[in-house]
Amino acid sequence: MKKILTILALVALAILFIPFGMVYSVLSSLWWMVKSTLKAIWEEIYNLFRSLSKIVSVASAKLLRKLLIQREGIPFGTHSVSAVLGANQREKTLSRLGEWLANTLDGLDPAHCVRASESAGL
Repeated sequence: MKKILTILALVALAILFIPFGMVYSVLSSLWWMVKSTLKAIWEEIYNLFRSLSKIVSVASAKLLRKLLIQREGIPFGTHSVSAVLGANQREKTLSRLGEWLANTLDGLDPAHCVRASESAGL
């Protein structure tokens, strides 16, 4: 009698948990797909803005140097604006406007400029 009750309990558990397990598997897979898609989209947006920052750095190198760097420092024109700001932040060669811009970027993303300069090798 005990074996029959055990078998009935196992069948009841199987009837209960197989559908829930299938639903969980499907929802888990959908969540993974959504997460992967959003991550890929974010990476593309990030790369777009980094490329735009490099374009601004190259196209406006002289103006940025005049506005953002107060004395000899790492020049704009070869790296992103954030990377050059981070390098000049480290060297303490930023003007007040440059410090404000670096602090604003760092306020949005802590240590943004320093990390950008380190990843750029500056």
